[in-house]
Amino acid sequence: MTIEVNLTAEEFKRFTLFDTFHKRKMWRSPVIFAGILCFCALICFLMRHMEGAAALGGILLLIGLGMPVSYFATFFSTLRRQVKSQCFPMKLYTLRLSETPKGIHVENDQEQADYAWKDVFHVYCGETAAYLYMTRTQSFLLPYSCAEEGSQALWELIKKQLTAEQYSFLTKR
Repeated sequence: MTIEVNLTAEEFKRFTLFDTFHKRKMWRSPVIFAGILCFCALICFLMRHMEGAAALGGILLLIGLGMPVSYFATFFSTLRRQVKSQCFPMKLYTLRLSETPKGIHVENDQEQADYAWKDVFHVYCGETAAYLYMTRTQSFLLPYSCAEEGSQALWELIKKQLTAEQYSFLTKR
């Protein structure tokens, strides 16, 4: 099976959101920060009989909500800027997947590499693409629209080569 990956802006955004917020769970820290500061602000508001407690509560609430809003706004602004600065669609690489033990071949204009199926860290099945992670951080996007035989054939091959712990579905099947 050959997959010539021509990455679109929409697919890039989907993958970035998946990798950042689902896989790496980068949303946790800002949400925990907001929760802690909002809880402290609530305590300050409940102690309004103390001088300056309400003002401190207001400051804690402002910081507790302002920092996460700033974090997410900066993230989405940067993502938008990245999409505008790239020339989409762009050809990234070509993957050749086969049923042999070293059945993952990846190449682009400058380099090529072969990987064994047993070395796959995890594969995630998204709505429009699969995300093949060779390590926790190194991944290959496999848009279904680029797969010659289609998404069903791709998933049959993946299921045949990997254990059930090595792949998961992001949408109900």
